Amino acid sequence: MKIGTFLFLATLLLNVASASSLKIAFGSCNDQKDPQPLWKPLIEEGPDLFIWGGDNIYADSRNPEVIRKAYEIQDQEPLYQEFKKQTPIIGIWDDHDYSVNNSKGNYRQKFESQHHFLNFIGEEMNSLRRDQEGIYTSYELERENLKVKILLLDNRYFKDQDPDFPMLGKKQWLWLEDELKKSNADLHLIVSGLSILSPKMIFTEEWADYPKEVQRLKNLLNTYKVKAPILVTGDKHFASIFQKDGLIEIMSSGMTHTVPRFFRPLFSSQYPKTFFGLNYGVIEIHSSEHTKDPIVLLKIKNKEGKTTIFSRFAWSRKSWVSDTSFLKR
Repeated sequence: MKIGTFLFLATLLLNVASASSLKIAFGSCNDQKDPQPLWKPLIEEGPDLFIWGGDNIYADSRNPEVIRKAYEIQDQEPLYQEFKKQTPIIGIWDDHDYSVNNSKGNYRQKFESQHHFLNFIGEEMNSLRRDQEGIYTSYELERENLKVKILLLDNRYFKDQDPDFPMLGKKQWLWLEDELKKSNADLHLIVSGLSILSPKMIFTEEWADYPKEVQRLKNLLNTYKVKAPILVTGDKHFASIFQKDGLIEIMSSGMTHTVPRFFRPLFSSQYPKTFFGLNYGVIEIHSSEHTKDPIVLLKIKNKEGKTTIFSRFAWSRKSWVSDTSFLKR
């Protein structure tokens, strides 16, 4: 747990201590200049936590002052202000809020950009996250019989600066390995702005552009026998829930705008479940009645708050299995 998260965790633990389940919502690709219809259903959803998944604004600038003003516009959105009052918020960035489209770690004013992001997200002034290079961090959420670890990755600050570690950079990889090695959590959410399991596609970025980095992550999960990992991603302007190589990824993207219709058949052919409307994701985490093995409900919801994609899994021994015996409410 990073220094500076105590007040956030204390608030969150009070909120979920007596809850029957832990509900985490997330979303990405939110243009501060566009209408934002998702805050109303998110307020009604009442999640215990919301995670920004990147492209939280569209600054598209190398000027930190332009980035700051874009965050200011977003923060003044009335329904977002209402949502912030009831829901703890954490998150990461991707390219459009970090700098410009497909930006890399050679952005000269990235530390200033980091400062504006952390102000927007409400990071405490004494947090070590304000002094480190990059916005990666972790949180641990606990209730009586369930511990959840959230790992927020930064796939921009170090991108393409080290040929041996082109996605996260060596320093962040060492941090991630240490976090996974020492974790005793019952479930792990690994949050990345870019999709981790997506196949390599034209016109888009994904971890598949760096296959050795994908394998490095899989090796860490296997080496340290990481329990119940779920990959949480965004970026692509549509939503999907899919499995690959024994892992689960839930991708929610498009809070204010989605992929053009021309490209939709291409994406539909690559993903078994897709939704192309405005969307946010919901992860409901339950503990089994008899063990500490978690049961999860993964949902993609539309601007009316209705579920458009749904999957349910249980962690059994060393892998996720489709769950057919959801605990009764």
